[in-house]
Amino acid sequence: MQPDSPAIAAPLMNGPGALPPGPGASPLQQLRTLARSGFGDGASAVAGLLAQLDDVLDLEAAGSLLSGTRRRAQLADTGLFTAQPIALLGSCTLDTLPPLLTATMLQAGIQPEIRLAGFNQWRFEVLSGAPDLKDLQPRVVACLLDDGAVFGEIADPLDIEAVEARCAAFPAELRQWTQAAQDVLGGLVVLCTLPLSPLRRDRLVDYRSKARLEASWQRMNAAVLDLATELAGTVVLSDAALAARAGTVFGSHRMRHAAAHSYAPEFLRAYAQELTRVARADLGRAAKCLVLDLDNTLWGGVVGDDGIGGLRLGGAYPGSAYQELQTLARDLEKQGVMLAVASKNDDDIAREAIATHPDMVLRPGSFLAVRANWQPKPDNVRELAAELNIGADAMVFVDDNPVERGLMREMLPQVATVELPADPAGYASCLAEQGHFNLLKLTGEDRERTKLYRERSRRAELQSTSGSLEEYLAALDSRLTIEPADALNTPRIAQLFGKTNQFNLTGVRYPEEDIAQRIADGTGTFFAARLTDRFGDNGLIAAIALGAAADGAWSIDNFVLSCRVFSRNVEDAIVGLILRSAREHSAAAVTARYTRTAKNAKFAGFYPAQGFVPGAADDDGTSTGFRHDLTNMSDLPGWIRVVNDEGAFHVR
Repeated sequence: MQPDSPAIAAPLMNGPGALPPGPGASPLQQLRTLARSGFGDGASAVAGLLAQLDDVLDLEAAGSLLSGTRRRAQLADTGLFTAQPIALLGSCTLDTLPPLLTATMLQAGIQPEIRLAGFNQWRFEVLSGAPDLKDLQPRVVACLLDDGAVFGEIADPLDIEAVEARCAAFPAELRQWTQAAQDVLGGLVVLCTLPLSPLRRDRLVDYRSKARLEASWQRMNAAVLDLATELAGTVVLSDAALAARAGTVFGSHRMRHAAAHSYAPEFLRAYAQELTRVARADLGRAAKCLVLDLDNTLWGGVVGDDGIGGLRLGGAYPGSAYQELQTLARDLEKQGVMLAVASKNDDDIAREAIATHPDMVLRPGSFLAVRANWQPKPDNVRELAAELNIGADAMVFVDDNPVERGLMREMLPQVATVELPADPAGYASCLAEQGHFNLLKLTGEDRERTKLYRERSRRAELQSTSGSLEEYLAALDSRLTIEPADALNTPRIAQLFGKTNQFNLTGVRYPEEDIAQRIADGTGTFFAARLTDRFGDNGLIAAIALGAAADGAWSIDNFVLSCRVFSRNVEDAIVGLILRSAREHSAAAVTARYTRTAKNAKFAGFYPAQGFVPGAADDDGTSTGFRHDLTNMSDLPGWIRVVNDEGAFHVR
């Protein structure tokens, strides 16, 4: 599988469309040179250059440079970035946020189309039907409020009982606003808890009132955080977490008076980075595999020189720091992150240390693959990606050696290379705060990812010993079950629609809240398919959206299939079951549509191969309709046993 690749790029390369920067040019200067040249082949360097900008003002300047209409069009034409419309609302001035968000999202291979509501129009915009934002059809709706959203409704800020009452009522108001935003705008709503400014707190002179204010404010923010679990399609960020990363929260007093800027640029950058992680997760772009070095990364010392007994691991510092990184990796693995090793070492020595050192948290069973040899690490990571059947853009590389990190960025820029601090005491915190593996919601199948990949390796072993493809498929003893969408599987169905790029026949994504709404109002029916075989449960491997046409036909509105079951004819079995169920329910026909995307071209002929007749294509030829009259249906694949009866599908 090769999912959409973020445009995280190597240092600037000269090409037909790129002008060479001057000697010693800063990343911002290089970006300006690229922009003047129209990007051309140098567009692949944009994300890498943005990642080198440490100063928040430089990052804002770069985002402004890349936000103009002409620059946006030039970047979009490269095909390196995935478009994502974003609506921003707030109660204070947020004019510096769009360029910061543009810069951080481009680093992640996402080109946002950002529209900012008017100053303090967050309530009015949504409650009036979103006149300025609705046509954007945002995929993400982000609302960042300051404490003025609460205190603006309080006549006397010294009336502590009034403040407590307002804090108690505010979460319910925000809940209603969130539901209204989802109704009029759709998309994922991202909220954030509200920081309490020192001026609000310090105007109270008695400590009892100060304590009551703090307590009521913390209860309010706790109730706001609860909205993330109470409301589907809602994410709530923590202002405390953002502040810890930013090192500050509030802007200067002069900017607060002159321009109603509540937040410091550093806080807004941290917010933009976290919102980018949310947007990446919404697109199914979360990283899947953590690739770890060994010497001076997972343990202190060089095992080939110091021996296993000489390694620093566990106990006092610095051994405690290396063990802390291992513990973090173990916890990530428990949440579905695959672990692998890329180390310059003799294989037998490295494996012996992993297996026998008494203070190792990670053991041989923790790693899906180990590459301990003297080959360049980018080559090993490429092999790991191929072995695990994931793209390089789904991998995160951790190595203490800055030379190895630089080589990885140069030779395999799609990989997210973590810039570790010099002191190993900060290794674990540095990796954790990157958020490369963040998901909107952790599913049971995410937790079972390592197990699923081990079972797939056993299937590959069976295939290598089988005499033919048919013998291999028959020996798998595959069993297919069709499941209607319900409360338990809907998160995984939404995840499949969101992250599947190759076998995604229309490119349409259905967030979890959209699925629930379509089922509730009768405009769509959703199903999942589960595949098990002699080696275990593959989990939910397909998602199907069905609808009804006016002439009594069924419509396949979209069909996505996980790449881990390609070449097993599962897709043929699923469509065959849909056709048979439609005939059993006396449908007039089954219609479908194929819409070409950057990743699904290999499946353009799928529906004709199933006996569908093509209809009219759209003007640019990217989308074609198909129809099956429910006669002359092909046999179902004989090596797939259908657990349900043939009427498993239905349309409301």
